[in-house]
Amino acid sequence: MRLLFRRVAPDRLEIREGGGCMTIFGLPFFAAGVFMLLVSAGLIPVEGGDDVLTRIVLPLMGIAFTLVGGALSFGRAWTIVDGTRREVLKQWGLLVPMRSESERVDNLSAVALEFQKGDSDSADTFRVGLKARTGRHIQLCSSTQFADARSCAIAVAEMLRVDFEDATTDHPVRLMAGEVEMPLQQRLQMEGRVSGSSERPANARSNVQRERDALRITIPAPRSHPIAYLLTLIPVAIAAAFATSMHEFFRQTRTPDPVAWAFLGFFLLFFGVLPAVTALNGYLRTRRGGTIVTVSPSGIGIQERGAWRTGRMNSIPAADILDIDFSTRESAAHVARLAAEQRARDLSAARSTPIGPRTERMLKSLSRFAHADGITIKTRQGFTTFGKGLADEEISYLHALVRQALLALS
Repeated sequence: MRLLFRRVAPDRLEIREGGGCMTIFGLPFFAAGVFMLLVSAGLIPVEGGDDVLTRIVLPLMGIAFTLVGGALSFGRAWTIVDGTRREVLKQWGLLVPMRSESERVDNLSAVALEFQKGDSDSADTFRVGLKARTGRHIQLCSSTQFADARSCAIAVAEMLRVDFEDATTDHPVRLMAGEVEMPLQQRLQMEGRVSGSSERPANARSNVQRERDALRITIPAPRSHPIAYLLTLIPVAIAAAFATSMHEFFRQTRTPDPVAWAFLGFFLLFFGVLPAVTALNGYLRTRRGGTIVTVSPSGIGIQERGAWRTGRMNSIPAADILDIDFSTRESAAHVARLAAEQRARDLSAARSTPIGPRTERMLKSLSRFAHADGITIKTRQGFTTFGKGLADEEISYLHALVRQALLALS
């Protein structure tokens, strides 16, 4: 949904969700539902209008389509943050508020911006919420755009006079009002030091070159398992086994040569040439490909090198870099556990029941599915990630190197 926020008063901030592309997406469903209801009511005559389909099935489908389309097209949500009363008012309705509820926010520690990874049915979202010192957190809104969600979270933090916490990656960063728009390079200069170990791990795969005014890191592409190449070459084996038999079949049936050669060419192209080229590209990518990261006083440049050529450099100015974080399997498992604990705590607060042994076992099971995302560069526009698939020690090592380079070379 579309996210809009504005100050309706010096001490009141209104957040609106809904409309935009969702309206365009929902209108066809709403129109189809209205049409079905009109047909079932007899206002639009159709042939065979007295059968079971028209009298029973069509009204039910019309109601479902109308409700879904109406909610998508006209559904709106309003969240009003009152800084003086320390209160959050949430409203829902169709174009106008129809239901509302309010909640006090006296026990706040920060306004948190969190990342919710999507799946096959939903997109990645950034959630803005009020983080309480103890008890349940309050979610305000969400957006698919990092810049919109971050601007909204900063506005709410200024309204409530609390800190802003960026928890979109594994290591949350809490900033005061005067630091939210400060680039990472400037914050590092103020701190004067960078945490983390810069000792190269024994199993490191990346190549680090220190130049006069830059740091160059070359990360090789991850190696593929030989079974992956064998699976890719299975269609090639099928094409080689059946090509001669198919040619003999066309000759015995006296199929015209243009038709026979066209069919054989199509078969060999899609079952022989394309899988073989895919396997070759994958093999060469693991031998030649990789990621080239260049850190300089002006910013960070990232290039992807494939099997045959090197892509264009993605340049990130230093003034746009808000933070550089890293994600290892250990930190990802820790974050997953904290998130599951918070969800269980919210449910426990609603049901007045403590977290039991079953929930504890569930938390341990969820931690096993955590995976490392490498190093993430946060900018005002979004995220840029590299180093995924490296060992935890090497990810921490490269993260410290990049931050030290921004501080030392600036």
